[in-house]
Amino acid sequence: MGTGEDASEVRVEVVGVLEEQSAVSEGEASQPLLALRDAGQREIHIPVSHCEAIAVQLAFERQVARRPLTHDLAVNLIEKFTASLAKVVIAELADGIVYATLHLNSPAGETAIEARPGDAVAVALRAESPVYVTEEIMARADRRG
Repeated sequence: MGTGEDASEVRVEVVGVLEEQSAVSEGEASQPLLALRDAGQREIHIPVSHCEAIAVQLAFERQVARRPLTHDLAVNLIEKFTASLAKVVIAELADGIVYATLHLNSPAGETAIEARPGDAVAVALRAESPVYVTEEIMARADRRG
């Protein structure tokens, strides 16, 4: 697959990170959700870890840590090896697990690297690269309302 926009991919913008409250036997717990929206205003919420949520929110708000965080390191490594992040694609593969792929361009050619969605989006925001979601996932999210 090339790094251009695929017909089965929908470009999305990061809306932010939301907290979903869920009742637990001894109290309440929160689940961070990565909120993404397409041009047609369809929105999808993807569960992410608390660490990924913080990394995405910092990048979304363009806050810079005093020392590079892991996702900053990833962008620095990509650039140091004369590569660029062409795009991130989020796709559900099986059993309700959502996966993402970083699509890199370098002098050696194109390569794809699997990542968790939150990590991939945190890197994309820092690299100012586009994020896409497959139409299949957007359609499922749209049907759930």
